Amino acid sequence: MNNQPVLYDSLRTILHHMDANARINMSTRIPSIRATEKAVPLKINNLSFSDTTADINDVRYQLGVCRDYPKRHIPESFKRENVRGGVSHDFDRFGFEIPIGSSPILPGDVSVRNKNQRVRRTDTDELEQQYRTDLTIYEHRLRSIVENESGERALLSEYWENSREYKEYLQCMATYAREKLKPFHCRRHNLPRPFNCYIQLSVMKDGEAKPLQRLPYTRKLYEAVKQFNHILFANRSAIRVNRPVFFDNHVYRIPVGFKISANELTLRKPQIASLATMIEDVNMLRVSEGGNAENWWQHRFVKNSKELITEGPPSVEESCMMLRTFGCRIIRFHNLRTFTSEQYCQLIENWMSVKREVGSELWVGLDKKRRKNVPKKMQTRMEVIRRDDKNGTQIETSSVNRLKERWQNRLEVFEKDQKDERSVRLRGENGTQIEICGVVCENETMRHRLKVKIVEN
Repeated sequence: MNNQPVLYDSLRTILHHMDANARINMSTRIPSIRATEKAVPLKINNLSFSDTTADINDVRYQLGVCRDYPKRHIPESFKRENVRGGVSHDFDRFGFEIPIGSSPILPGDVSVRNKNQRVRRTDTDELEQQYRTDLTIYEHRLRSIVENESGERALLSEYWENSREYKEYLQCMATYAREKLKPFHCRRHNLPRPFNCYIQLSVMKDGEAKPLQRLPYTRKLYEAVKQFNHILFANRSAIRVNRPVFFDNHVYRIPVGFKISANELTLRKPQIASLATMIEDVNMLRVSEGGNAENWWQHRFVKNSKELITEGPPSVEESCMMLRTFGCRIIRFHNLRTFTSEQYCQLIENWMSVKREVGSELWVGLDKKRRKNVPKKMQTRMEVIRRDDKNGTQIETSSVNRLKERWQNRLEVFEKDQKDERSVRLRGENGTQIEICGVVCENETMRHRLKVKIVEN
């Protein structure tokens, strides 16, 4: 049977329905389809980054620096690090660790580092002295075991059931201290680092590292991560992610122009300014506390998300400003318990001052008392179109004047009726009609809520 090539349109259809990792693997093995693969939107269920990893669905791609000792045995602790895919930091020419927090920010990178975190140096005189002290202690204890000193043996037996295991532990720690001292010796005598390095690309799945490729250590680890992410994500027509996750205190080494569209996204306020460059649009955005971030709501993807869930700011003025800024179809404000009923009415009016599509909703968290009082106050500020009593019976009316005529001198009856209402339909000055009602949400942070919905423009 003759093998026939897959037609272009058929290939696009196949790629569209393939798992993201399978697509990446196939385009790596078959260079002739790379251009087509990049042109088809990439759909990912879960995506996250760290300084040295990229998680796509249930697969983690990791780059790390491994150490090799060609002429002698690799120390056990370093061997374990190699098995796990290597370390996440670079080494200088003497063998000192270069703290990952000191690596530069490259074009296109997104940094969510903690700016107040101190970068810990590994080449100080204090550290050298500490390693020498540790080595002296470990060697002394090893000699004590060998010489069978009764006092030391009695002390050890209190903590260790098997002195052989303790001896192996001391030997391992002594070897570790000696290795940590070697870079100081190399620097003092201008010698090259005492081990060779290579960069390893691994796939981490179910807690195990499977090596994919070894690269010569001719560039820094962060540069290799940048290049790898460029291969994965650069020049794609679109990247659509169901649930991306962005961790703090990392640098995402992504390509210049990298953009994603997200279905569900949860961010802390201080993260928003940094991540705004890489987020195209969001369906449902949750914004949590975690630090001050001035004007976080003014970023485009926040204002235009389809549904926004956030804690309201402490002042009614700032809350009103945010509501006039947001173009979201659904807005849910948590934790506005300190506002008065009058201030809740201000929020609703500010939200209505922006032209919104029919079906748009505003939800605000409040206590049980205000959940009943706010609809009452809104009826005194706007034209009542319809009320639903507690039995669901609809009471139609065309204007506030008609209500006043009907219930003139019967204020006590009016208040009793309002107390039993489930919802009310009102018309604003610009002609927008809303439906407002109290809601009890068992699965929300705030149990009592007020729901306002635009039903007609």
